[in-house]
Amino acid sequence: MLEQYQQAIAQYRQRIYSFAHYSLRAREDAEDITQEVFIKLWQHWQRIDHSKLNAWLMRVAHNAVIDHVRKRKNHVENTDDYAEPDVQAAADKEVGQELDDQAFKAQLMHCIHSLDDPFRSIIIMRDIQGQSYADIQHSLDMSESQVKVYLHRGRRKLRDNEKLRQLFDLKTGRSEQARESNTVAMKVVKPTRDKQG
Repeated sequence: MLEQYQQAIAQYRQRIYSFAHYSLRAREDAEDITQEVFIKLWQHWQRIDHSKLNAWLMRVAHNAVIDHVRKRKNHVENTDDYAEPDVQAAADKEVGQELDDQAFKAQLMHCIHSLDDPFRSIIIMRDIQGQSYADIQHSLDMSESQVKVYLHRGRRKLRDNEKLRQLFDLKTGRSEQARESNTVAMKVVKPTRDKQG
């Protein structure tokens, strides 16, 4: 039993940690959540279905993250310890590009973190961790269609974030003017349907 438990830790530790880290954006909190999840695994080892171990672990991690956020809200009003990096103008283009990438990643993480659950959890599980719809479905106890709907709406919320969009446009070299002309073109050109009698 101990050997199987250690194998489970080795196999799933990084996935649990990354989920907690993306959700909470604090290394220490993510480590605490990861430890808590594996303590619960030990406590429930005999009672769980080991064929669905990934789903069970992700559900416990998801619940632990929610509990942690609730406790933190009760103690202190949320403050963002990971503010957007102070981007300074640099002569070297590579340094400037690296800073732009860091600013974009920091803003993306901030936007993901600010999403409500289950949008945040599903985006982390699917887009960051690459989990299947079936794994997410079992982890969050919802249907596959619900997972897909929440994923679509969560991605839309990220796309609609103006600051994130501006950083993306800067990163990709796409101008505001080009984006606006694209939007106008999309409104003007409407698909036509063939009318068959």
